[in-house]
Order: sequence, then structure tokens, then C-alpha cells
Amino acid sequence: MNNNCDIILTYCWNRVGYTILRTLSEKGLKVWAADTSKKNICSMSKFCTGSFTYPDPFTEEDAFIRVLKEKVAELKPRVLMPTHDESVVIMRHRDEFPKELIIPYESEEKLLNLANKAWATKKAEEAGCPIPKVYKTVDEVESYPVVFKTVIGNSAKGVYFPKSKEELLALMLEQHGNVFSDNSEMLLQEWIGGTDYSVDCVRWDGFWKSSVYHALVTKTDGGGTTTQREIVAAPELEKYAKLLLDAVDFHGVCGLDFRYDSETGKAAFIEVNARFTGGLATPVAAGFNIPWTVYKLATEGKYDESCDARVGTKTKWILGDVITLVGRLVQQKFNGKELRQVARFRGFDAFDDFRWDDKRAILGEMGYYLGKLVKSGKLNP
Repeated sequence: MNNNCDIILTYCWNRVGYTILRTLSEKGLKVWAADTSKKNICSMSKFCTGSFTYPDPFTEEDAFIRVLKEKVAELKPRVLMPTHDESVVIMRHRDEFPKELIIPYESEEKLLNLANKAWATKKAEEAGCPIPKVYKTVDEVESYPVVFKTVIGNSAKGVYFPKSKEELLALMLEQHGNVFSDNSEMLLQEWIGGTDYSVDCVRWDGFWKSSVYHALVTKTDGGGTTTQREIVAAPELEKYAKLLLDAVDFHGVCGLDFRYDSETGKAAFIEVNARFTGGLATPVAAGFNIPWTVYKLATEGKYDESCDARVGTKTKWILGDVITLVGRLVQQKFNGKELRQVARFRGFDAFDDFRWDDKRAILGEMGYYLGKLVKSGKLNP
């Protein structure tokens, strides 16, 4: 075993990887950051023991796995910890890695099923979770706006909120979506008002712990990626999350998204993220150290430390708020209340992407996003 590497962490360009890197390093573990980019928020952090690059796991799968296997053989980590959707690729090749290497993720099949919003919505309904109405035809739609989205996607990509029948039909034609088939790549659902809520969960061989945060600001209109969050008490949503994960016998870390309208009291399941969530920094700042919990359960089979999330804890993703502000201004969507909230820095317990004693990290994050903007013209990589 290499004394200079306990964990290899993949997909490290963003704030989620940074939260995992920071929290595990603070526990005395030596963490190596891996990504397609050489410089990013994790590789430039003082908490990073070492870093390396690999080919794109989604376009160069075989090369990605080859490099990862070589680095596992060289560094001899105890744990290989994916942080995002590259987990599906890694678990597809699980048998090619040493048996003693711990990879705390579900099988490829279960990850793919849960990532499919149509499959997960059906399972949620069967488990007893409230779901939005699912429409099979345009004529079934009772009111607008309505939600029209791809069954696979994250960060609000491929999610649309047409405000009329004409707009919906135009989108359907543009996306070539066939909402009339059980095998459709698109899903047509009732719009639920209110706010986005995320239930972060760890379920592992009888262990269960969860916490809930709600969005204060989202990077895109209609929900999706959160830039400001607050831990709240929402036992009903935690109950629904457990019902679904028990039903599929999930094993590991997971986030479930819900919409809740406080005016009507209506809650509805939206989707499953069978991985660490984008708002991971919030439960961690609140006392629910999810990466450490997963590591202890995966390596020792138990976790007996305190992990109750403090209600009222707030966190802010600094660069995400900058991107949000720019996006709103470009779209000329001036909401004074939201813009004032975006500009706030006081009242937060932690920042997703910044620490005073680790200033270089956020420079790595900014450099990564700037590079993406130059190459693609988009700030939502």
C-alpha cells in the first residue's frame, strides 16, 4: 500500500470534488485528484496530495479506464471514489480493477436505472412517493407552464418549461421527442410550483442518514443547479426518499430532488442523483459529513459519529452566483429581490468554493470555467 495515497478522487474540476477533497484531507487522508483538466479547483488546492489527468470518460472510455488502472496500480489507494456520472463508466469496468480496491458505488445497471427520470418516477410512485402528473399526449396537459425534459440529464440541461401548447409542440418538433411511447427519450410532466428541495442520503447495510436543503438561488430559471442553499427540517421528504431507496435497495450516497409548494402544501418527487449532489457543501457545513460517512462505512462497515445536520445552515457557491448574475443580465431578467440575494456575502456559514486558507483553489475553478467559456461559449460545462 502506498503511504502517499489513500484515495483517488475522480471528476475533480468542480466544487463537489473540492468539498470531498477538503473534508477527507482534514481527516488525515491523502487524497489524489484526477480529472480531464490539469488545473482546476482540486489540483490547485492545498488539500490535494497529488493529481493526474485522464482522457474523457464519456468519449474515450477505454483510454480513461486504462489510465485509471495504471494509476491504481502505481498509487495503490485503498479507495477509488467517483464523484459524478463517471461512476457509471467505472462500475461498468469494475471487474478490471483489483478486488481489494473499494469503490463505494452501486452496479452500472442500478445507476443507469436511477438516472433515467422516467424509470425513477415510476419507481417513486410505486414506493408511495408523490409525483407530478405524467402526460402521454399534449391534449392531456391541464395547464401551463408544463415540464418537458430529457429522461437523462443533469444541471437542468435538457429541461424546458413551455408556457403554451404552441411552444410545447415547437419544442417537441425541435427535440424529436416522442412523448407517446414508453421508450421515449422525453418526459412530459405537470409543473409544480414552489421551491427545489434536495434530500441528501447515505444508505448502507442498515445505516440510514439524511438531511434536506432548499434552494435560495438557482443558476437557471425553473430550478436545477443551486448556488445558495439552506438546511431545513422536512421529515416528510426524508420519509419519501427512504421509501424509494428502500424499494430499490440502494447502497451508497444519493440525492433526491423534490419540489415543494408551501402555499398549497404540495410536494412531488423530481429525480434521483445516485451520487454526491451539487449542494454537498451545505450538509457538510451543517455537520453531516457525507464523504467521511461514506468512507468509514465503506472501509470499516460502521459509522458511529454524530452526523445531524444543523437546521438553518446556509452556504453559497461564489462563482455560481457570478454566473447566475451574468445569465440574468444577459437574458434581461431583472428580479431585484433575487439579484440582491445573489450579491449577498453575509449570513453564510461556508462557501462551496472558497476558504481564506486555501485561496488558490478558487483560482483553479475560475480558470477552468473561463477555459470552457472560450472553447464552447457556455458557462454550464
